Amino acid sequence: MPPIPVQRVPLPESALGRATVARFGDIDEQAAALQGWNQRYLQLSRGRFDGTVQRLQLDGVGLFIEDLHQSVHQTGWVRDDVFAIGVPLALEGDARFCGSAASGDTLHVFSGHDGFEFLSPQRHVMIGIEMDRPLFEAHVAPAAGEHAAADRARLHHADPAVLGELRRFLVDLFQSAGPIVEDRGSHGHAPLRKQVRTQLLDRIALAMAPREAASSAHAARATSGQSALVVRATEYVAQRLGDPPSVGEMCEALGVSRRTLQSAFQITWGMGPLAWLTTMRLNAVRRRLKSAGSVTEAATEFGFWHFGHFSGDYQALFGECPSHTLRRHRGAGEHPVGRLA
Repeated sequence: MPPIPVQRVPLPESALGRATVARFGDIDEQAAALQGWNQRYLQLSRGRFDGTVQRLQLDGVGLFIEDLHQSVHQTGWVRDDVFAIGVPLALEGDARFCGSAASGDTLHVFSGHDGFEFLSPQRHVMIGIEMDRPLFEAHVAPAAGEHAAADRARLHHADPAVLGELRRFLVDLFQSAGPIVEDRGSHGHAPLRKQVRTQLLDRIALAMAPREAASSAHAARATSGQSALVVRATEYVAQRLGDPPSVGEMCEALGVSRRTLQSAFQITWGMGPLAWLTTMRLNAVRRRLKSAGSVTEAATEFGFWHFGHFSGDYQALFGECPSHTLRRHRGAGEHPVGRLA
């Protein structure tokens, strides 16, 4: 897999707002920048060290991008109260994690009692995710199953499409959502930050699931039990669209496993529960646009924060852009459905 194009980490005045951005010319300072990781770096390739750490914070979830421009041997261990994984953005050259060949198609699980060892290549860009243990246990561990119980650092071979979606979501967060996810002393964005966190945890859980459970077997027709389960799930979520549950919370409330819920939705609707939740929220935005003051107001109310993706998804589903829907219901002029404003 070729590396994903990654721009140089932006300066503090970028769209990240008050997110932390730090550049290092000293390898030991870079190693110490990630508190709680107890890291030691050993530079292997020749030349001046150049590294950057960029941070965002959600409630209970810390995110960072580490950018290294030298080959480095990393050792360390993560504190017990967090579960940490890494999502590669660029690995240009040979990389090994805990003795195994690493690539851009693998998640790096850093947590484990024995610590981790990472031989990074000449160019290494990775998004790190630090989840508070209670969040991990509630939202991710049930999906990971026995893999979560293996208390050791390791590589996890995620479904490529699922990993790609998680990677895009994280990159979008750093590029677009800094002012939203950063708490600036106001609670105005708190509900949206919570929804962003829920969406992120759902994507992490799906990526951490065993490969055989990431996609459900096809069946010609849903059983009566599967149909009833989907009806129950629909009723449960319909009352909570302003603060939608995670897939894990749905499973707990309905008393079923993730695999059971995934199969029921795949067979009944032709999509997994995560895609179905997005479709439900898009429909809720369409209804809200009949009375909303703006597209932004309606979109953020139902957890959409990346407005480019939102507009594209909305138009793909409904055949018109959201501003067109808003204008029609404001009586600002009639336009045929499906035509862009």
